[in-house]
Amino acid sequence: MTLAEFRAQFPSVENGVHLNHAGMGPIPTGAATAVGQALTELAHGDGMMAFRAHLKRQQRVREALARLMNVATEGVALVRNTSHGLTIAAQAIPFRPGENVVVGACEYPSVVYPWQAQASRGVETRIVACATTNDLLSEDALIAACDENTRALAVSWVQWGTGQRMDLEKLGAFCKARGIWFVVDVIQGLGALECDLTACGADIAAGGCHKWLLAPAGIGPLYIKPERLGELLPTNVGWNWVNNPFNWDRLRFEDMRLRADRFEEGSPAILATAALDVSLALLESVGMGEIERAVLASATRLRQLLRGRGMEVCPTDGHSGIVAFRHPRYTNDDVLAHLDAHGVWGAVRCGWVRFSPHAYHQADELESAVALLRV
Repeated sequence: MTLAEFRAQFPSVENGVHLNHAGMGPIPTGAATAVGQALTELAHGDGMMAFRAHLKRQQRVREALARLMNVATEGVALVRNTSHGLTIAAQAIPFRPGENVVVGACEYPSVVYPWQAQASRGVETRIVACATTNDLLSEDALIAACDENTRALAVSWVQWGTGQRMDLEKLGAFCKARGIWFVVDVIQGLGALECDLTACGADIAAGGCHKWLLAPAGIGPLYIKPERLGELLPTNVGWNWVNNPFNWDRLRFEDMRLRADRFEEGSPAILATAALDVSLALLESVGMGEIERAVLASATRLRQLLRGRGMEVCPTDGHSGIVAFRHPRYTNDDVLAHLDAHGVWGAVRCGWVRFSPHAYHQADELESAVALLRV
């Protein structure tokens, strides 16, 4: 599929310029149609037949997400969202009293709160400050905060406020050498950038699909490195915990599934899965290499245009789809309101106005959006 054909899947382009894929992205028409078809199956047929059709879609989605993240399918589970996946990680890692977790101060709350909730288990959460000059997080500072009692290091692949793309390979190599669990929030990169969780050595990763993955909220991937599954504590346990989970007539908790999908505790999100199935196929039909190229080209162009209009642009490495900036005269909220009134949708996050284009955006849209920012 070409990028022009990809763009044709988004009727939202007729109503405005959606530059908030880091917040809540529009879904393609094919995904919306799939939801309608699933609803029709539920409304006009046997519910269990619709459920069996869902199981096939669900497996396709796991396999597609595994390809997207370059991991084994048995390491992929479907959870509700990033928070759900990271909470499972925090509860399942076998901490001992006195151990600690290292995270950054500029992280989204979902990357921090689940670890702080383990304080009752005697777990310390060490929060590493970001640079006061540019709000960026140093990999070296995260590493320096670790000691012999560090059990896990948690980080976002792409920082939600600034768009900083973290060096996962560096952090992963450090964690592997010291036996530290390496936990990654992938929501701000997956679907926009080529992802390789095997190469970076992630032990656990979690994300959601309502941003760059172009699906409705309510579903997301949880990846657990298969060889580490046996180390995790039983949490998020339901009827799906065991092998042959549809044999409900016999209790056999000890027959634990040796795959990540044992953490899919119960009844699934049928409608969100139907949409995600189509959206993942759409991304793959374009190719993640081409998607990333287009996303980064648009982000680079936005940075150039914004600087040309006199904006202060957050000095990230430019390797993500998020562009953060400030106006020299007007508040972030005033800038956002002005943009919104003219059909340009962005966000204000972490003291910056944030743009986040996907691969279907065109150069003239970006130019028109930035032209609204008068100085």
